[in-house]
Amino acid sequence: MGVIKALELGYKNFVLSQDTSISVEKYIKQNSGTVFRSKVGEANVTEKMIETKSQVGGEGSSGGFILSDFNYCRDGILASGLIASIIKKDEFADVLNFMEKYHIIRDKVEYDSEHHDDILKVLHGKMKEKFGSVETLDGIKAIVDEDSWALVRKSNTENSIRVSAESNSLEKVRNIHQEIKDLVKESYEQIK
Repeated sequence: MGVIKALELGYKNFVLSQDTSISVEKYIKQNSGTVFRSKVGEANVTEKMIETKSQVGGEGSSGGFILSDFNYCRDGILASGLIASIIKKDEFADVLNFMEKYHIIRDKVEYDSEHHDDILKVLHGKMKEKFGSVETLDGIKAIVDEDSWALVRKSNTENSIRVSAESNSLEKVRNIHQEIKDLVKESYEQIK
C-alpha cells in the first residue's frame, strides 16, 4: 500500500524482491513507474535500490516497505503512516480491488540442505522444459503467463526448499503450486 503514496509523491523507480506479487509490479507500471527485481531478502532489496538509484523497495516475503529518503530498512511505522495518509481516498479501494484478483501460495518442502543445489540443478531443466524460459536471479522462477509465476529457492535458514506461486486464478495457482512441488520431488528422486 505504501506504493500508492510513493507514486503520489512522484517516486518512479522501485525494487521488488522476486517473490513480490505481480499485482504490485503491474500497478507500478500502470502508473508510469519502473520496476527492478532483486533476490529475496531486505538486504538484497536495499543493495539493488542503491545499485539502480531506486527510491522505493518492497520485500514480498515479509511485506516490507523501504523508502530511501527515510532509511534503507523496512519500517512498519513509515508504511503505516503512508497508508493512513491515503486511507480515505478512492485509490486505496482501487488498489485493494486490483490486488484481490491475485492469489499467492507459499510453502516449503523439507530436504537436507546438502541436497539443495543438486535438486535445483535437476529442477532447472525440468522447469525450463515445462515453461520455456526461467529466471535464475534467486532460485528458479518460471513466468507461466502474464498473470502467473512460480519460484523455487533454497532456504538459507532451514533444511527446506521454498516453493511460491501466484496467479489471478485460485484454481490455477493451486495447480501450478502442486505441479512445482511434484517437480521438486521428482528432482530429489533423481539425485538420491
